Amino acid sequence: MSPRAVTASVSPWPATAAPTATAPSPADSTPGGAVPASELPPPGEGPAADPLIQQALDRAGRSDLPPADERYLVTAGRAAWPAETVRYTQVRIQATTARREPDRDGAVVRLVWAGADPAGTYLEGRTAALHYIRNGEGSWTRT
Repeated sequence: MSPRAVTASVSPWPATAAPTATAPSPADSTPGGAVPASELPPPGEGPAADPLIQQALDRAGRSDLPPADERYLVTAGRAAWPAETVRYTQVRIQATTARREPDRDGAVVRLVWAGADPAGTYLEGRTAALHYIRNGEGSWTRT
């Protein structure tokens, strides 16, 4: 299995602890790096708010990957995330997007997720990033 990278940055929600770290904001292309609060549902709205979070994440940055790569990476990121949150309960992925890495020949899958940490604190709007690099064969490997 390849090494994994989860990086730290600013979230559009209040600071929360993630299993390994918080991740870059889902809004790389907006001023200040955060989705405007007016576009986000209030924390605690539950699964009904997830489509709104997905819409805000999608609007935060233009799609810059071929559609097949974007679908593959979103699916791979969603499949990989449960292994990163094994100490958490009630884990739910609220939104996911995949975009090119600005400074590498790769891609980043950004997730917004909810879950209860080992102490039992349940929070929505946790963020994470999973990084992938394109292999010589045209497939993607998590880094």
